[in-house]
Amino acid sequence: MRRIISLVLLATVALSGLALADQFTATGRGSSEEAAVASGLNSAIDLAVKQVLDDETVAKNKQKIAASLKGKTRKLARVVQKSDPEFTGAGYELQVTADVNMKALEQEINSLGLMQEAMGNPRIMVLYNPNLPQGSKLGQTRRDLEAFFDNSYGAIVEVLTEKGFDVIDKASAQQFSLQVADTHEMDLDVNRAAAYGLRYHADLVLYYQTVGIGKEGYYSGGAAKIFLRAQLINPSTSRVMASKDVESGSHAGTLQEALYRAAKDVGHKVGVVMTESIKKSWKREKAGAGTFVVVLDGVSDVDEITSFKAALQATPGLENIRERESGGGKTTFEIKSGKTADDVKSAVNKTGKQLGWSLKLIRSEGSRSSWKRQ
Repeated sequence: MRRIISLVLLATVALSGLALADQFTATGRGSSEEAAVASGLNSAIDLAVKQVLDDETVAKNKQKIAASLKGKTRKLARVVQKSDPEFTGAGYELQVTADVNMKALEQEINSLGLMQEAMGNPRIMVLYNPNLPQGSKLGQTRRDLEAFFDNSYGAIVEVLTEKGFDVIDKASAQQFSLQVADTHEMDLDVNRAAAYGLRYHADLVLYYQTVGIGKEGYYSGGAAKIFLRAQLINPSTSRVMASKDVESGSHAGTLQEALYRAAKDVGHKVGVVMTESIKKSWKREKAGAGTFVVVLDGVSDVDEITSFKAALQATPGLENIRERESGGGKTTFEIKSGKTADDVKSAVNKTGKQLGWSLKLIRSEGSRSSWKRQ
């Protein structure tokens, strides 16, 4: 019986390890077959490192990474397939396919602080809507709901900080949630979350809300299931860069305890799934030019919009402009440029004067500026 239990435990551990692993195939070379396999395994780990960090950061910190990973091959990877070795005269060569434990690898990379260096340490603001969807009648008190969101928020922040991201303080998120609670709105306008992120100079905003919550099944104790929707927002442009729906269920002695556990688990899942979106989005933002938004109040005529766009595009470095929205007497432009925010505002003001307009800067937040035509 003990042997059967041991085998089951070993199988469970093996399967959990595989669930965290990605496969990489590489060529190994060495003076013996064993040396060639070891070389191929190390090369597979090198390929995995490039999935975590960009090529420039890897090249810059090659020796530091190699020293950190030295002697940890068994912890990080295992061979699942190898080709027949070929003797080349100088030694052996073969192909190795390996399972690389990406979670363990990321932990090693994070310990070096390289992820922060590669990402430019983006400031992330985590915001949440404390209102529950209609039909969620589980009898929670205000205190229960505060604990519920405290658990989910805390789990998300824990994951993000472990991944090396800089998260803006909790007090600002609580203030935002109180403002939202007063409106009793479930579907919050993305612009409001973006504007709040700009106020605190956030590079990215992770905003989430509960889209489903309730009892699950029939149990003597408590069982709850929760569905969260998380959105990654660029505060400068109010653009939703990623959206994920995540669910979690939990059983406990009471329904209240089950809800708290499910909240913590679903928050952790949100942090994990959004981490990859944050990496990709931030790298895309850093790799490309900055994005600026210019809102002109009092400019809505088609000919005037065309004239302004053409004149602004004549400014070196501001050629990539598109009209994002128009109506209600306003026009919004989105500009991709390597210029600074001050450069863009100066160009907008100068372009207005060229057209004989008098533009007054009404509001400026980060990469977004709003102007009023006098």
